[in-house]
Amino acid sequence: MKLAIDALIEGIERMGNPTAVGLDTQLAHLPEGFAGKVESFADAADALLRYNKALVDALCGIVPCAKVQIAYYEMYGWQGVKALHDTIAYAQEKGMFVITDG
Repeated sequence: MKLAIDALIEGIERMGNPTAVGLDTQLAHLPEGFAGKVESFADAADALLRYNKALVDALCGIVPCAKVQIAYYEMYGWQGVKALHDTIAYAQEKGMFVITDG
């Protein structure tokens, strides 16, 4: 039986890189092109997800692991939790091992 940690170890060995990217995404720190006009939790969650996808796309071939801090998503209600879910799913689709910090 293959354990989850085996996938992380395989990714580290394949990429020669033992690091993780922290997707502890804060709306206030997003580049201008991602945040736009945020008027609701849904807008905030959309901005977080778009930014996270861009980071995952840029790093999935370099960094084997992503770590998400749940609190940065929960503050935007169910929309933020959905952005967390979608971020995790996207990173996994791109072959990254995901650690949740909550």
